[in-house]
Parts: sequence; C-alpha cells; structure tokens
Amino acid sequence: MLILRVALYVTFGVMVGLVAGTPAVAAAQAASGPQDALHEVMAGDNLHLIAGYYYGDARLWEKIWAANKAQVKNPNVIERGMLLLIPNASVPDTPYPEFAARANREAAARAGEKAAGAQTEAAPVEKEVRVTGEDKPAAPAGGSTPPAESPAASPAAPARPAAPAPGAPPPAKAQPRPAAS
Repeated sequence: MLILRVALYVTFGVMVGLVAGTPAVAAAQAASGPQDALHEVMAGDNLHLIAGYYYGDARLWEKIWAANKAQVKNPNVIERGMLLLIPNASVPDTPYPEFAARANREAAARAGEKAAGAQTEAAPVEKEVRVTGEDKPAAPAGGSTPPAESPAASPAAPARPAAPAPGAPPPAKAQPRPAAS
C-alpha cells in the first residue's frame, strides 16, 4: 500500500512538473490559489519547518501529519527522501533550501540570545540570614560559607568536653539519683 502511494506521488509530481513547465498552465495554477504539493524530506527537516515554508505558520504542522499518517507514524521522526503530501499549499518564491537555511540560522541566533540572557539572570544574590537568638549570622543563602572564626572570638559557642586520651579508662557513668520521699 505504501509503495503504491509513493509511486503515485512520484508519478503525479513528474506529471505536474512537465505540465507546469508551460507558461500558460503555470499562470493558471498561480491564479487558482493553494493546491496540494509534494515535498521531498531533506536532511534536517521537520514538520514545523515544512509547515512554516508552505503555510507561513509552523503551528500548522499537524495538517501535514494528518495527510501523511500512513507513512509518518511519529511526527518527530521523518526520514530523508520521504515524499510528503502538503494539502492546500502555497509555494513561496524563495527556494526551500534557502528558506530552511535562513530559518535554522535565525533559530540558532535566538537560542544564543536566550543562553546569554539566562547567564546574566542567573547571577546568585547573597543575603545575610540571621536566626533569632543567635549573635552570629547563619550561612548566606547563596551557598557560600562565612570565614571561620577563632574559638576565642565566639563567646556563644558551648564548651565541648575534651576527648579522652588514647589508653585512658572510659569515663564513669552517672549514677541515678535516689527518689525523693
């Protein structure tokens, strides 16, 4: 079925190309408005790009997919060399390869501008955070830690018991208090 459809598209395309070569027929076709067209998929093509060329609006890619669902199961995967039917297409004066190259350049430029804008917006903002009841500030929200203070400069730090020396006997356990009577 698919082979028959592709053969029909090729035959139709060749016949249209031969007939459209005469000036009178080409003028009549141009005056009659949009018609179905065949598009051979090139490397780097996608349905958005093709819809942008034939319809002037990349959001109309679903029209192309609906017309070619028999051979395009996944709209994100089209293979080079496929012949796609473009319903009600109006072919612009610009050749498709030039249009595709320009559209890809513009998309790359927009992506570069977005990346540059994201880098300037992502600069971290440091804020001092204080917890109620503490004398020294907590770590800044930006993730960096404040410089370490000497133990003598920090009076609020509780004294920790010194670790026992190696080989020393373990400390005695606290004895329970006698119950008050």
